[in-house]
Amino acid sequence: MPEAFSGSFQDFQAVTPNARFSDWLAARAEPYWSEATDHAFTHAIGDGSVPDEAYVRYLIEDYTFITDLASTLGYLVAKAPTMRSKSRLSGFLALLTSEENDYFLRSFEALGFPAATYETAAQGPVTRAFADLLLTSSGKGTYAEGLACLLCAEWCYLTWGLREAGQPRPEKFYLAEWIDLHAVEGFESFVNWIREEMDAVGAALPPAQQESLAKIFSKMSALEVAFFETAWTGEACLPEVNPEKV
Repeated sequence: MPEAFSGSFQDFQAVTPNARFSDWLAARAEPYWSEATDHAFTHAIGDGSVPDEAYVRYLIEDYTFITDLASTLGYLVAKAPTMRSKSRLSGFLALLTSEENDYFLRSFEALGFPAATYETAAQGPVTRAFADLLLTSSGKGTYAEGLACLLCAEWCYLTWGLREAGQPRPEKFYLAEWIDLHAVEGFESFVNWIREEMDAVGAALPPAQQESLAKIFSKMSALEVAFFETAWTGEACLPEVNPEKV
């Protein structure tokens, strides 16, 4: 796994020509960033080898998380500095509460999982920690802090989604569609916009605030790893994050 870059954004620019602020966030978040985007669970989705019980665990936790992600987007819509930014975020919120929600319902039915179970499921400890960081950063924090969380979550999925989209699709529709949801042009365009927004907002901040964003992004990356690991193993795996990175 790549080693983390420990310096400031200005240091990163000095050694990496034309460096983007979002690239610096990812570099600061290593090895968590690479562990999340290259996790065995994501590869198993792509090649169809993920056991149904592991995928059900994953879907349940993700389904319980959707409401919190929608709330996060609502906070960011309210705090976005321009109408264009509000429009992009609200458009994704509309997609999240329609097409993606429909995917969950059809997938649970195909997996033989009753509505009474997933509709009353409580978040596990990793999902709670993940949701708490998102909601705290977007609700009580600044626009930039909430955006850093959203960027990590969505960019991670785009990264492995595009990788697996380049391979033959698995036969099970709920695996193939999950890949497609995170590799389609519309999603890629939205994530690229988040990166551009983060690049513009983050690069303009003073170094102390940039450092705060790097720590948030690193913690989000570690929680992404824990989220996949919990689904993969069936055991709650709260991350052991390097205290210097959070």
